[in-house]
Amino acid sequence: MSSSMVFEHGNVAIDYHLILEERKTIAATVYPNLKLLVKAPVDATPDGIESFLAKKLRWILKQKRFFAQFKNSNEKQYVSGETFQYRGRSYKLLLHGGCVSERVSLQHGVLNVFLAGAKDASIAGSLVENWYIASARRVFPERVHACFKLFDFPQAAVPEVILRKMNKRWGSYSRKQNRITLNRELIRVATRFIDYVIIHELCHVVSEKHNSEFYALLESKLPNWRQLKIELELYLLGSN
Repeated sequence: MSSSMVFEHGNVAIDYHLILEERKTIAATVYPNLKLLVKAPVDATPDGIESFLAKKLRWILKQKRFFAQFKNSNEKQYVSGETFQYRGRSYKLLLHGGCVSERVSLQHGVLNVFLAGAKDASIAGSLVENWYIASARRVFPERVHACFKLFDFPQAAVPEVILRKMNKRWGSYSRKQNRITLNRELIRVATRFIDYVIIHELCHVVSEKHNSEFYALLESKLPNWRQLKIELELYLLGSN
């Protein structure tokens, strides 16, 4: 269960998204897009949630101020020390110059970029973005095959997977071509979000439109899809 709420304390009013789920404690997350997500137990009371937010208010405002300073400079510079997201985890970028070959690798929580010459940010940027694309080309078909097994499609074949840079959509499905197109930026988020988008698109194999049949199938395959949808919408890819 999720809803949009407003928390008022003194002269401060903060909009937030509330998700009630099976958990024991209340938690708050401030995203780089300044959105606030609050997760609470299904039996949490409004007073209990407001009391929690009042105690966390100073931290929430501090997080919002921190992210606000970067709001107009979201583009990556591809210099050592920057943070990059990959499959839901954060990695610090570290450039290495004068290497035998140029490549990108994850090692011990660090996104290493090995450069043949000097530590050139533009070359590093190309290497990192190509590494993201190569990773998506490997990971996305694997996840499509895994999610496809959740369905009982008598004669349907596993859809072809296409990567594309998409500004307003996470994915789409073409019944005519039996093809799932996925936003390549999804490689930055956790597997559960990738699977949510894929399962959503696979439901279109049965129902082309977002009708009751579609949502009934989605609910049966992924009961927490609403929560995943909200969290994915709140998450600002590549901004932190």
